[in-house]
Amino acid sequence: MKILVLNGSPKGKNSITLQTILYLQKKYKECTFEILHVGQTIKQLEKDFSVAKKAIEETDVLLFSYPVYTFIAPCQLHRFIELMKEHRVEVKDKYATQLTTSKHFYDVTAHRYIMENCQDMGMKFVRGLSADMEDLLKEKGQQEAAQFMDYFLWNVEHGIYEPLPETKERKPLAEATPVEA
Repeated sequence: MKILVLNGSPKGKNSITLQTILYLQKKYKECTFEILHVGQTIKQLEKDFSVAKKAIEETDVLLFSYPVYTFIAPCQLHRFIELMKEHRVEVKDKYATQLTTSKHFYDVTAHRYIMENCQDMGMKFVRGLSADMEDLLKEKGQQEAAQFMDYFLWNVEHGIYEPLPETKERKPLAEATPVEA
């Protein structure tokens, strides 16, 4: 399986989150990992998005990798998602997930942002992993990373993903009555 890692960290190769990705890359040799440092190269990608578009369209699955800064993903990753939409990257029915590092302070907001954008673009999203910055240094953290990857690969293999929320037709709460002057 070909996994495209979208590294949203502005630190690029020095990203703490990326270290977990590199750990998984060594552990899951049956998968091919390609890493795009979108956070660090966002200005270049704004000028020429063709390489990123091609990589996304040719991969099997997307893995968003980023640190959580004060509730949300880095602005560079926000911009990258905007570029994906602007350039109409064909991602419908591709699987996606995310791996983040944080101190677990409202990281659910960042995870929800990525999930909902993936679903907006027609992707099949699987719940991701929110790791602490030091987790990879401990055996328990390494096990959690491997369990996350096993879970993600199992979901892809079995066609399971987060369902889209149901949308209901909204009706007005009350009929509007014209006011006479």
